[in-house]
Amino acid sequence: MKKSYIISSIIAVSMIFNFSCQNLEENPVGLLSPEGLFNTPEDVALSVNGGYSLIGHENYWGRKLSLSLLLRGDMVTIGDETTAGRRIEVDEMNMSANNGMVSAFWPKGYEAIAALNMAIEGSEGVEADESELNAVVAEARFLRAFIYYNFVRLFGEVPFVTASFANPEDAYSIPASSEDEIYAGILEDLEFAKLWLPDMPAFRSRPGKGTAAGFLASVHLTRGSFQSAYDEAKYVIDNSGAFGYALEGEFNDLFDPAMSEASNEILFEIDFIGADASGNPSELGGGNASTDFIAPVTGPRGDERFSAGAGWSVAVPSLAVFNGWNENDYRRSVSFDTVLINGGLEVPYTGWDAIPRNVARPHIAKYYRAIGQSGLETGSSLRDSDIDYIILRYAEVLLIAAEALNEINGGPTAEAEGYINDIRSRARRELDADASNDRAIPANVAGGLNQAAFRTEVLEERRLELAFEFGRWFDIKRRNLGDAAFGATGLDPQNFSASKDYYFPKYQQDVDLNDNLNQNTGY
Repeated sequence: MKKSYIISSIIAVSMIFNFSCQNLEENPVGLLSPEGLFNTPEDVALSVNGGYSLIGHENYWGRKLSLSLLLRGDMVTIGDETTAGRRIEVDEMNMSANNGMVSAFWPKGYEAIAALNMAIEGSEGVEADESELNAVVAEARFLRAFIYYNFVRLFGEVPFVTASFANPEDAYSIPASSEDEIYAGILEDLEFAKLWLPDMPAFRSRPGKGTAAGFLASVHLTRGSFQSAYDEAKYVIDNSGAFGYALEGEFNDLFDPAMSEASNEILFEIDFIGADASGNPSELGGGNASTDFIAPVTGPRGDERFSAGAGWSVAVPSLAVFNGWNENDYRRSVSFDTVLINGGLEVPYTGWDAIPRNVARPHIAKYYRAIGQSGLETGSSLRDSDIDYIILRYAEVLLIAAEALNEINGGPTAEAEGYINDIRSRARRELDADASNDRAIPANVAGGLNQAAFRTEVLEERRLELAFEFGRWFDIKRRNLGDAAFGATGLDPQNFSASKDYYFPKYQQDVDLNDNLNQNTGY
């Protein structure tokens, strides 16, 4: 039986020397502990780069985790009913203990953690300028926090591994840490990152001080620590000039691969690099390493608009999501595809069910409509795009501040209302000097709302502004909205059970190997 923690550590160290996730040689002798491997900050950075590559793997954010998050929320459901059963299980709240999505992204997440732990531990023996070295370690600790933040919200109690193993068998006796312990470790990592990361990183796919603070705000909001959530969000807002943050003037530009790297709205994104200028797959592509699949799984089948090919109609919003979104809200037209070309003719979504394995529903446009250079041009079906997947952006920081202020003060303040109104102003295209179709919708927040009504207002604004950006499930979970979201009158009626379905099943193989790791209730 494969021992995932051991393989994780071996792969992580192999990546330091091979610079790739592909064709790794497994040589376990001496590779489970970092002594002697790290002599300079550059050596540490190589291991951190291995962590970045593993996070971008198809088995993690390239498809398995990102698709799971889309399907688990109430904004997206299955389109093509012949798609893999592991995806349908996630969507229908019917996951088995051996679900194939979890069995991909759980080990891959721990592989990335192994690489990052080795970088952090290995840095302790490096003699170098403190600021230079700690800036690299801060990246590793930020990425480790990012992975555990996803895992603790999905699985609850998991092994909180922060060191490499000199004895491989130690990996199978690690007890699961409580959620409180895991969150404490996440906050400690993010505080370190906030202290040592630069104000303005060279790329938005690398974290800076504002990135760490933004994640601190998100973690505190999830934990219900509203004053701390507001303090961290306000730190980002007050220092937005130094950090280079602002709302993008044109909402659509956020989802154009040619524009996102330059956008001042992005606090953190996962960067994918598509085919080169000759149409050859990227250096990190070719297999499943750093190759993304969200464009094809969200795009419509039978579409002839793009030379790169058509989508697969896997993850598709329900009609209730589309019909319930005001058609005068510009963000709806950016978020949905409603017309494709088939047989040389324009076909509205109402006729898409005539195309085999498609459905008569608008599809997600944020990833499919603009993929940049893609490996698809060499026959890889939209894989290996230039899309940079947004993980956190400035608009969400404003919404965190608004939500936290409402909870702190027992109701909305002018400041809280202003944060939402700033976002809605952009949705009306008032921030784009070149826009000629400014409109009255979405209107500013109505005055006089009580705390409960404003709380609903913020959550609805998050649902629309951040639609299909992988966070809706976590909003449902942290606010205990499952019964309403998946009930008969919800956007995505499913057989939801609050006693079971707020958590995914843990990776059964590790549960079987580790007597100190228990499976979640109901699996």
